[in-house]
Amino acid sequence: MKKTIRSADGSWLEIDPGADTAIIRRPRPENRNTSDYAQGEDLFMRVTPGGERKYYIISWTAWGRDYKEAYRTLTEEQKNQFILDQVKKAGKIGLDPDVTDKIESLFPGLLKQKR
Repeated sequence: MKKTIRSADGSWLEIDPGADTAIIRRPRPENRNTSDYAQGEDLFMRVTPGGERKYYIISWTAWGRDYKEAYRTLTEEQKNQFILDQVKKAGKIGLDPDVTDKIESLFPGLLKQKR
């Protein structure tokens, strides 16, 4: 589902979470009939028609049948920091290997240079 959001620099960015590249995505609850509370942040990359990479986060909460989402764009530095923060949160368990491989293919050396 396409949406238009305002970026930090004041410009408008058209996003499509269904088609944009999901870099880090937290699992959402499948059973929406319970009163369980869940929240997460998903990182996406949008490539503009001009070939520029734009990054955005969808912050979401789920409580029973209610879903709420908030959108915000990130600079290159904020995107790097978000990824590194997610690695720290994962601790010894680490990120899922598929996520790590995707990060390494999109941003070679990011995970290794900051360790």
